[in-house]
Amino acid sequence: MLEVHDAPQEDPILRRLAALLLTTAALAACGQSETSQDPLQVAETLEAAKPALSPAQNAALPGSVTPGGSFTEGDTTLKFQVNGRDVELDRLRSAVFEMTKDDKGAETRGTGLRAGDGATNAVPDRYGRLLVVDTRGGEFLAFSINPLIMRQRYPVPGTPYGIAYDAKRDIAWITLTERNEVVGLDVAGGEPAEKHRFPTVRQPNTVSVDQETGRVTVTSGDNGGVQVISP
Repeated sequence: MLEVHDAPQEDPILRRLAALLLTTAALAACGQSETSQDPLQVAETLEAAKPALSPAQNAALPGSVTPGGSFTEGDTTLKFQVNGRDVELDRLRSAVFEMTKDDKGAETRGTGLRAGDGATNAVPDRYGRLLVVDTRGGEFLAFSINPLIMRQRYPVPGTPYGIAYDAKRDIAWITLTERNEVVGLDVAGGEPAEKHRFPTVRQPNTVSVDQETGRVTVTSGDNGGVQVISP
């Protein structure tokens, strides 16, 4: 007589484990472009961070203000010379890269580090570091070069965007576009320390500093004026 056997039952534990592995793989795939082998590209579509749309400025403004002020968005890649080496800030990937040469002598990207959630602007300092503002993350970052290491990370709430560096006084000036303010951080020590904070013209997208006098110039991005402050 032909014996009939029941079909083997699937182990429920193995079934759940297989489902978990499939879910994990799907989530990992969502975080990276299928067409890119770049480990710092975490999305299929990359977009540079933007300054906040500033509210009207009603506070009394220090210094002198003259009419005007405009803004042009920079390139998605910013290039710097830091500590004798070529460095790039990639706004799309929010990352800092050291540049190197390939076997044919062509310049190519070497070591790279994530620079917060949406780095937009940077400036070298006299200590051989690149000072970076993370606009999306609301942070100030400092990277040493060769080797590439993050040395400082400090919160600056208010959608930081513009940055300038006073090498004589070791002050990094950062505009806060969400608050219409500019803040001055002493970056000479192991951790940044706030030394100055002033209300600014509306939409303070750019800032510069006179290396001799220390005067700070903040420029509006939408014709809100050009402000000169003597800290």
